[in-house]
Amino acid sequence: MNQQDFFVMSDLYNRIFVNQMSNPELLVAYTIWNRIMQSLPKDYKLPDEPVTHI
Repeated sequence: MNQQDFFVMSDLYNRIFVNQMSNPELLVAYTIWNRIMQSLPKDYKLPDEPVTHI
């Protein structure tokens, strides 16, 4: 991370998780997580549901 990074609530990125849980005390690097979110397919979820049903 560089010195320009700032931190936001992790809840902003809950959409990628199958089991969404609020963690307002958990902060994540905004620029890193936005880069991750932009590279994922629109409907991507963790864990990958087809894999969990094997």
